[in-house]
Amino acid sequence: MFMEKIMKKLFIIIFSITLISTTLLATSSVPSSDILKMINSGKEVVINNAIITGDIDCRKIIDKSRKGSFFGSGKTVVYHVRVPVKFINCTFRGDFLAYIYVERNRTLHTVKFHSNAIFQNCNFKGLSAFKYVKFLKESDFRNSVFSREALFKYTEFYSDINFSGSLFHREANFKYTEFKYLSNFSKCKFSDIANFKYTEFNGKTDFKNCDFDDEANFKYTKFSRSVTFHSSIFKELVNFKYTKFNAIVYFTDTVFKDDINFKYTEFRKEPDLSGTKFEGDVESKYAEVDGESFTKFLLRRK
Repeated sequence: MFMEKIMKKLFIIIFSITLISTTLLATSSVPSSDILKMINSGKEVVINNAIITGDIDCRKIIDKSRKGSFFGSGKTVVYHVRVPVKFINCTFRGDFLAYIYVERNRTLHTVKFHSNAIFQNCNFKGLSAFKYVKFLKESDFRNSVFSREALFKYTEFYSDINFSGSLFHREANFKYTEFKYLSNFSKCKFSDIANFKYTEFNGKTDFKNCDFDDEANFKYTKFSRSVTFHSSIFKELVNFKYTKFNAIVYFTDTVFKDDINFKYTEFRKEPDLSGTKFEGDVESKYAEVDGESFTKFLLRRK
């Protein structure tokens, strides 16, 4: 009996210490300078359950190369992150600046990730500037929160990319972005504009179970492989004007609560509209489904 009481007390002490250690780990703080030191020393970056303090400024990366003119003037400096970076359950209090443009000397600063770049379950409180960035290997932003504009304009993803379950409080700016392989945006919530204008999706694309609370802009977007918007809800204007669907697109059980623009849209294969709800006006002038008028295609379905 005496030994049993001792063991119980010992268990409680061990459990308490473990709980305290876990709490400390969950609230640990890592200065951005430490992360930059790891990158500059060639060490793999693995950060779990931490608050990242200070700005991560790409200009502090030592490994860099210079390129010629930028759109006819100025210059470009590319900073190379050759080690894998992995952030799990982290909060970035400052800005994540993988892109900076300095007007004074017309210099574009941007990053090339040569290895995996993982940002799972992360919270970007400040700027998340990934404009013109190149992700050469796996990149993963699943279940992340972007409090300010998610700036991925002109970004190139050379491998599969995962944004599933992410929350965009401000504009999700993927204008002119190129996805070379599979891209996953399933279960995302876009509270502000979802901007995919001029974007190229070269692999299979997943937008199922998404909430688009503001305008969704897919004007001039190109989908080379199949894409699904299954069970997604569009609450404001949706723009598919001049969009090219080179493979099948699934609008199954999709709800369009406002107007949708299919003007000049090209469907190489018949879209799957099973259970689709159009609650606003549908503009389909000059749109075609495998050479047939989109309007005729809709009438034929009824």
